[in-house]
Amino acid sequence: MALGGQRGVTLIEMLVSMTVLLLALSGLAKMMIESSRINKAQQLTATVQANARNSLAMIEQKLRSAGWDPGNAGIPTLTLDPDLSDDVSELEVFADLDGDGATDAANEQILIRHTGGQIVWRPIADTSVPFVVLAGNISNDSDADGTIEPMFVPDSTTNPRRVTIRITAESPVPNPMSGEFIRYTVSSDVVLRKAL
Repeated sequence: MALGGQRGVTLIEMLVSMTVLLLALSGLAKMMIESSRINKAQQLTATVQANARNSLAMIEQKLRSAGWDPGNAGIPTLTLDPDLSDDVSELEVFADLDGDGATDAANEQILIRHTGGQIVWRPIADTSVPFVVLAGNISNDSDADGTIEPMFVPDSTTNPRRVTIRITAESPVPNPMSGEFIRYTVSSDVVLRKAL
């Protein structure tokens, strides 16, 4: 019996209290882990979407200038991918941006290429200049079947008037919620200034 008429806590009451506290803490920990996984999945999704959209916007801008020839010097519009059977998708864009009748200045002859999970480009005609990485984690495998789809699809292989750009970005790690890689595909049709 406790002094002064106070009753103490029994061992059973303490064990029940600790069990309830452990259950509450366990539930809270599970909720925090699940919240962290949801947050990570949302961050991955946002990153993948931004990667695809930014790449598309930059390529669209270059392709919209294709064939710019203010001096009527006969500047070509673009060169299509010479080998459609390989996993490398490429397109070369020509534009006389400085109006000098040639495409030898920076950003006037751009070779854009999707290879090895990256979009790279060389913004000058000089082939000794290395490619610049525009974006990584670009799978161009929208349905995850292991087949890389072409990034550039012209409406004609001989006289294209329109080119569809299709980019599929992929997360670098699987989604923590589903265990699957996150894929996001964007596309745009660009009407060319003039035919080849």
